[in-house]
Amino acid sequence: MVDIHCHILYGVDDGAASADISKQMLSDAAEQGITDLIVTPHYRRGMFAYDRIAVNAAFDSLYDAAKERGVRIYPGCEYHVDDEMVGNLRSGRCPTLACGDYVLAEFGHAVTFIQIRNSLDTLLLAGYIPVIAHAERCETFAKDVSLLQECRNMGAKIQINADSILGRDGSGVKKTARQILKQNLADIVASDCHNMDSRKNHMEQCRDLVAKEYGWDRAWELFTTNPLMIVASSHL
Repeated sequence: MVDIHCHILYGVDDGAASADISKQMLSDAAEQGITDLIVTPHYRRGMFAYDRIAVNAAFDSLYDAAKERGVRIYPGCEYHVDDEMVGNLRSGRCPTLACGDYVLAEFGHAVTFIQIRNSLDTLLLAGYIPVIAHAERCETFAKDVSLLQECRNMGAKIQINADSILGRDGSGVKKTARQILKQNLADIVASDCHNMDSRKNHMEQCRDLVAKEYGWDRAWELFTTNPLMIVASSHL
């Protein structure tokens, strides 16, 4: 499996609090069958600064530990969309996923569809491929999941969280995530894991559930083929 959305780097956002926890999360990912992992610390203006020095130091310190466990890690960012997004990406202030063509774009819960569409247009016109982070948690899509097809028609990809599918984030979010799956509107399932307890990685459990309900071909597409395309776009 390939996980394109996680907060495994320690001390840089609300994810892993220490190097030991980061290493436990790496071991857990490896045991579940995850071979490639894009680390995506938050960037959110006024909340998470994405300190490149701290992020790079944490990444470098974990690179060998990941390799020892059979996991390849890549840099990335979960970017909370704002009007400086393209400039911050082009300048290297915040990286794309695996430093490739894709951007993990996080929208606020109450953002309007017009705002979402405008932001996607901005990214696409700048040459990036948007990946909408945990789409099931956005109120606009919860009200009308069919809007996700319009986003896909524009060229965006849709990511949903494993925990949402499993019902670990509440019944409302689970309902939306299952609707997205049922209507074949998801492109990628990722862990969005933050620690080893309250927000643990449950990719294997979710993959097995998706395979049982929708078949192994669909599970392979969501957990391996599509996310691997993002890794393959890397310019590293």
